[in-house]
Amino acid sequence: MRKLTLTLSLLMVALFLFELVSFGSTVNSVVEASPYASTIYGEPSLQEWFDEHGYAINVTRDETGIETFEAGYYKVSILAEIAAYAPINNLSWYLISNGQLSLLFLGENTVNDTVYFLADETFGLCLGSPEGYFYTEAGRNEDGKDHALVFVNPNASGYIIAWEDLWDLGDADFQDFVLAALTPVNVYVRFCPRTLNLKSRGKWITAIVRLPKEYNASDVDISSILINGTVPADQRHYIICKRWNLIVLKFNRTAIIELIKESLNGTVCKEKSVKVLLTLTGKFLDGTPFQGKDKIRVVHFKCCKHA
Repeated sequence: MRKLTLTLSLLMVALFLFELVSFGSTVNSVVEASPYASTIYGEPSLQEWFDEHGYAINVTRDETGIETFEAGYYKVSILAEIAAYAPINNLSWYLISNGQLSLLFLGENTVNDTVYFLADETFGLCLGSPEGYFYTEAGRNEDGKDHALVFVNPNASGYIIAWEDLWDLGDADFQDFVLAALTPVNVYVRFCPRTLNLKSRGKWITAIVRLPKEYNASDVDISSILINGTVPADQRHYIICKRWNLIVLKFNRTAIIELIKESLNGTVCKEKSVKVLLTLTGKFLDGTPFQGKDKIRVVHFKCCKHA
């Protein structure tokens, strides 16, 4: 009987040691887990979030290394915000040339909240949290770490950016703020007149917009169309030509002239005329952004001084 009791005791000790080793292995696996895995109970890892929401992305293989983005008219939408700092975090965009932040989102936001912005130069994005400002350009981060993972969006034209909002990468789960940046559809634009007299008193500037064949002119939200993010298309005077998949738009000539004068302020000139780039932006009814660019010649403009 004593022998049986001793055997049972040894067996219980062995089982206890086995459980202890197993528990220790579990702890080690958490410490050594992928930097994209959540260590907080109840939160999905970034990979799990992608899988659950239908994004065919492998977080350890598909990260692009992109840190800046081409100029253009972008739609930015929040996909997820799984962060304790959500009520006080903010997101901005900035031009690479000056680093000045322009706010997009502030505080706790709702999934699918969307904003649009026009960047006329290469730009980056920046997440602000109580622990610092973390840029898509890792070299701008004071802790020297890469806080933003950029993936090509497999479901739409553009990118998905996933952020870590803690200093020195914190828990490194990269699902504190996840957003989609939708790149614009490029359309053909032709402005008339081709030469604009800045002293003229005409009423309209005309824009002819032709869409790619996979998009329909009738699906354009006319109220969203702007020139250089400022001057709207006149909603009473436009024509949609379904046969040629194009739209003819009218813009207030006086407003365009003032816009051009402002852009030429401080120009040192030798010529009697210059070419000015105008950018037309807008949205389709489903929210997809589009853009088109064209140069026109302007005459009778004032220079700040003559060279």
